[in-house]
Amino acid sequence: MAGTAHPARSDWTPPAGRFLLAVGIWLAWLAWIRPLTLPDEGRYAGVAWDMLRSGSHAVPLLDGMPYFHKPPLYYWLAELSFSVFGVHPWAARVPSWLAAWGAAAALYVFVRRHRDAAAASLAVLILTTMPFFYGGAQFANLDMLVAGLITLCVLAATETALRAANGQAWRWMSVAAAALAALAVLAKGLIGLVLPGAILLAWLAWERRWRGLAALVWPPALMVFLAVAAPWFVLMQLRFPGFYDYFFVYQHFQRFAAGGFNNAEPFWFYLPVLAGLSLPWSLWSGGILRRAFWAEGPARALRRLAAVWFVVVVAFFSLPHSKLIGYVLPALAPLAFLLAEVILAAWRAGTDSATPRLVRISAAVAASVCVIAVGVAATHARGSAAPLAKVVREQARPEDTFVSLHAYPFDLALYARALRPSWVVDDWLNPEVPVRDNWRKELYDAAKFDPATGQQVLVSAEQFNARLCAAPEGARFWVWGNHADGTVYASLQGLAPAVAGARHAMWRVDVDAALRQRVCAGTPTAG
Repeated sequence: MAGTAHPARSDWTPPAGRFLLAVGIWLAWLAWIRPLTLPDEGRYAGVAWDMLRSGSHAVPLLDGMPYFHKPPLYYWLAELSFSVFGVHPWAARVPSWLAAWGAAAALYVFVRRHRDAAAASLAVLILTTMPFFYGGAQFANLDMLVAGLITLCVLAATETALRAANGQAWRWMSVAAAALAALAVLAKGLIGLVLPGAILLAWLAWERRWRGLAALVWPPALMVFLAVAAPWFVLMQLRFPGFYDYFFVYQHFQRFAAGGFNNAEPFWFYLPVLAGLSLPWSLWSGGILRRAFWAEGPARALRRLAAVWFVVVVAFFSLPHSKLIGYVLPALAPLAFLLAEVILAAWRAGTDSATPRLVRISAAVAASVCVIAVGVAATHARGSAAPLAKVVREQARPEDTFVSLHAYPFDLALYARALRPSWVVDDWLNPEVPVRDNWRKELYDAAKFDPATGQQVLVSAEQFNARLCAAPEGARFWVWGNHADGTVYASLQGLAPAVAGARHAMWRVDVDAALRQRVCAGTPTAG
């Protein structure tokens, strides 16, 4: 397992500290130039804002209601980021950036320890200039967080096994691996344990490293795992009976096995995704298929680990019908390691003098693609509530009520700094609402855990009119909707939008005599 003692002079081996600092700056660069992307970034950042403004730090909230699609780790980190840096889109991306940077640093340390500095530098260079990885590091959702923690967990667990096999101290590393697995569970559920467990079990069996397996299931490490992972789940079940059934049975097993959800894709979907979103580095992947690459040598065990890691992740997420691109982010670290091994093998063999130049070209092209992709995303943001909400934020009062018509703009409350849940006006008695996999079902499911808040925020058009009529004189409502809603809803007829965009508008509805005449037939129903 010992690495090459004296790398070739042509190998690029920058100082570790400065290199990793540059990696962190690179991954954070440009994270501030675009608004939140809908629905994912708006949803997850919006939940964190809802928790922060309401003081509900244990229970994730979607429009003021318990939201149990995912565990809380991202929301906790985003809350902390908002508290430290302010409520900005880039602050919502800090958890993803930290996870990506941590994974890259851990890969560097691990590869440098078991291979050499050149291999470590190249593996991290490849990983962090992959457009897929770079984009994930600047995207405010759970995918990079769980991918980073799975990467950290697998590397810590592998280090544990290798130390146990070599008779070195391994107990603290075993505890670290257990804690990282627990954090991965808090990031996205059972896959935080299932994926690292499957990867390590398959690799240890292939390598016949049974002593390493025993080190990983060391009882104190298992106790640390339970101490970190279990309390939040137990607390949620105690506070919300039915949580276990919804979170584990429905969100994990039924959604994994069932069809009919959004984003149905064929089994082979992730292979072209990984190849395309890892260009131009993926063009080097042909060397992985050569028999000589897997021959006996100091790197074979680590190459086997990377191969198992990659295959397990891709195969696992290829099984369900529903597939989202970000799911396979945990496969990028082993792919980067394998590509670095291919390139260094050719570089050090000296059979192709063009290799150093091709590596530099690949790095430049990859970095350029990353920058261009972020720029395109920043200039083609569609559906964001930011432009309208920022105008309204300057005019809204703390006691004003926000209302959205037949839609739920996930980022509206965050950009408007709304201090209370919004009313969402729609046909909530429609039998399609509980079965169709969309934003309505998310709100509908959340309301089942808090029916009182659900009745307050999920309202019909008739209830909306009745509440306007019952509101005290001078009350104000900010109503989000499409331009056509101005002629459909009685409360908006005759009103010019307070602010308007290409597709959406926001109206300010003041409760006064004119409104009562329009909506309440002139009857003063307010107390």
